[in-house]
Amino acid sequence: MSKEASEKIHRLDWLRKLFLELDRLAKPIMGIEAWDDAVCVEFGGKRLVVSCDGPYKKRLVMKSALIHASTDVVVKGARPLFALDTLTGSEKDILEMAKSLKGQAMEMGIPILGGNTMIEDVEARANIFVVGELITEKPIRDSGGEKGDRLLIVGEPLWGSQAERFAKAKRLFGVWFRILGSDVGIHASKDVTKGGLIATVTEIAEKSGLGYELEGGIPYHLSRNLDNFLISADGKNAKKILDICATDGLDARVIGGLR
Repeated sequence: MSKEASEKIHRLDWLRKLFLELDRLAKPIMGIEAWDDAVCVEFGGKRLVVSCDGPYKKRLVMKSALIHASTDVVVKGARPLFALDTLTGSEKDILEMAKSLKGQAMEMGIPILGGNTMIEDVEARANIFVVGELITEKPIRDSGGEKGDRLLIVGEPLWGSQAERFAKAKRLFGVWFRILGSDVGIHASKDVTKGGLIATVTEIAEKSGLGYELEGGIPYHLSRNLDNFLISADGKNAKKILDICATDGLDARVIGGLR
């Protein structure tokens, strides 16, 4: 297991400890104790999955920030309902970011319904808060991996031009929702961000109380954010996932396993 990746995972343990007792106030389905990429709460008879991401630099905001903020919600088993944003920077920068985010919202079908804006002489930044409705029986945590599970990467890295990122994200989300609507069992899932593939694999393995082994020749950068999905499932269900992805033309492959 990567020592460097493990250290990154535990870098904010002090923050988790500080907020942990707040779970008692809301009794979330998945909250601070889980320390996952999103939270899940019951509200108004629905189970909502919520995530806040950023601050994104303007360069990424102008391309695909709404997509990247949404993956934390989607990979937990939820369909995005709407988003909020916070925008900071000069009026010119804010206008440009807002126009781009509006376009992303229209393209992805995830409306931005509000937020907060601060005009200041600072580097332009944006945070995005996404709310989704859980469509699985329970959220798919990053800590549910089981010994013997296969580790799969689903989807291409969400890189390229803005149009390419839209196309890749919509294809990934669409196939993912079909996987979730089938009889496939998934033990753990997480989007590949914040440290890249090695860090994401290490986090699933460590939080599941297991080790891992990766295959050789993985065709992805191991420490760069990919924003596709890492899945942990037993052999039978891993094959089902691969079959669904193959049918729909989505790149997917086994990259290792938990032990």
